Amino acid sequence: MDHDMLLFSELRVVAVSPKESETTEEDLVRAVTVNEELMALGLTLAPKDIVRLAGSDDIAGFLPRIREYLGDVKAAPMYPDFPEQVMALDECVLRFHQALHYFTTYGLEELAGVQVTRGWLPDMTATEKTQQDKALLDAKVIALIDASERFSYPFKTILSKTERMTDKERMLIAECAKNMQPDELTSVNVTFKQNLLLIFNEIFASEGIDSAKKLSCLHALCQHTGDVWKCMDYALTHSRFHFRTSQKRLIVKLLESYPIEDFKGNLVLSNKKAERTLLMLKYIDFNEYSRKREFKNAVADLRSGRIRSWESGVKFLVGRKVPDALDVYAERPGMMIRHLTYLLRNGYNAGDIFSRLSPRASQLKTQTLVSLVSFFRHEVEKNENERSYNEGLVLGKMADHLLGQRLAACETPLKGKKVYVDDSGFDLSLSAIRVTDKSSEGGYIRSGLAYKIPEDVRRIRFFVYWNDENRVDIDLHASANQLNGELMRIGWNSDLKNGMIVFSGDITHSDAAEYIDIDLDKALFELEDVTLNINLFSGYKTFSEIDECFVGAMAVEKTGADIQLYDPKNCFFVHYLKSKMRIMHYGYVDTQRRAIVFDGLESSNSSYYEKPERNNSFSVNDYLEILFRAQGTAKVFSPDDADVILVMGKPSSEKELSLIDNNFFME
Repeated sequence: MDHDMLLFSELRVVAVSPKESETTEEDLVRAVTVNEELMALGLTLAPKDIVRLAGSDDIAGFLPRIREYLGDVKAAPMYPDFPEQVMALDECVLRFHQALHYFTTYGLEELAGVQVTRGWLPDMTATEKTQQDKALLDAKVIALIDASERFSYPFKTILSKTERMTDKERMLIAECAKNMQPDELTSVNVTFKQNLLLIFNEIFASEGIDSAKKLSCLHALCQHTGDVWKCMDYALTHSRFHFRTSQKRLIVKLLESYPIEDFKGNLVLSNKKAERTLLMLKYIDFNEYSRKREFKNAVADLRSGRIRSWESGVKFLVGRKVPDALDVYAERPGMMIRHLTYLLRNGYNAGDIFSRLSPRASQLKTQTLVSLVSFFRHEVEKNENERSYNEGLVLGKMADHLLGQRLAACETPLKGKKVYVDDSGFDLSLSAIRVTDKSSEGGYIRSGLAYKIPEDVRRIRFFVYWNDENRVDIDLHASANQLNGELMRIGWNSDLKNGMIVFSGDITHSDAAEYIDIDLDKALFELEDVTLNINLFSGYKTFSEIDECFVGAMAVEKTGADIQLYDPKNCFFVHYLKSKMRIMHYGYVDTQRRAIVFDGLESSNSSYYEKPERNNSFSVNDYLEILFRAQGTAKVFSPDDADVILVMGKPSSEKELSLIDNNFFME
């Protein structure tokens, strides 16, 4: 995926170049026409961006670009007039066709010892697909940015979040780093340290920046020497543990550019990290290049074991039930919040812990608190044992209070305002904000958010298209929880169809497509939910190695021999898979509440039909209630009465604010 396609898929923005001449009325008419054609693709521009498109040099090629970004299913399934052809065929015929296909790929390869490019497929009627389904989903707003911002915009947007980047965000940032100047790279305060590694290494490894400039840039990026150690570890690993002499000198100068107390404090945060620090000191020849005696002495103390880690010191106090241990912990509230269960189980009172954390709530990360609230509520819901239940109640209540205090300290555009929540298209009571457990596949609509399935949608279609120069075999599977508690399975190694779910057939070569359809009307009376899984059966180890693997979920009202099987305007979400997974829980359909959720989670074992444990205990609705209360926000029930309208996607008017673009105001 190139940079501009990633901009579209991850941020839902398109870069355009302004033209030098003035915008004419004819330009505006052309832009309005382009937007009408965009609507046929399920997309639309806000009024201000229609004007921006009219004043750009890109208007002529705009639609072809968008069509390319949207992706396509470029091959027919095994039965081209799916699903009718599959439903009409006898089960024995379907199985016989499948056996012949397997023999002409895997079987012939085993017999002949050579790879088969394509296998046999049944000679089925392929009706020309001349008809489209009507638009079943609301058009998604896309935004335009100036071409001069195509690197700075994603850089600032992604790195300002206090959470780990997805795989595709990393791809975006890597490209940005290659095309930005050092002073631009240090213009953003990278708040999540794992995201800092990529930018640090890009500057550190660059041969086009002089040493003095590198030193000032790296010092600006790293808030303290703890950041330097993390970044150095990453850089060492990526250089196969070999630094040039100039790089060793630079790292030592960087470490010694911070106060000595900072250096000492970050030398040994834990015993395990101390071992890694000693190894890194060896690889940079610290003693040889150090020019400051106090820094050399600190390293000597580390090597001789005279420096005790902060963590071992505070745990020593906890082990002896020293009351002051809580005060020592409170000096590092982030560490204290991560060790809540540890402190409770060592006999410390929850009220005493809270009294230390409460004054420091503004120093805590909102994302950490959201994760804790979600985790502890889930523990209470599971109710597996009495201790987990009681701890969950206590710690969940504490995390709730701390989250409210943290959000009260935030400056947001919602403070003291009247707010209307436009949740059209989404079920916010079923949606969850995922932080540590979000999908590495990314996408603008993040994992955990639930789309409402409109009433006139009769089917949900799960699809995949893949292509590679080598033969690759990708499989779709569906596993359904029946209302009677039994599990129903559809896929190549289970049923191919039943009265509610139908599979298009298992193709085992490249340039191929597979589909699974779920009949929602029938499923309502028998199924609780349906999990959609995708598996890379053979060809490569992970999805990231395949040239093209395009997957998604689509709304369908009508089927027929002449109806197009893939229609971008009716897709809830789509992804070009680029993660290092092999088996993925792509999403699930809640057939009772008529909602569909993108999971994008890696399977923990080799089971195609495993249903992952999902934690929706702390919904987006729950979070917004705490946020509004903390911000003194009045929720109103008409957009006309509101100062601010919250939307999930891109805003289409000045009054609207996007929850996704503002990362749910968690920063």
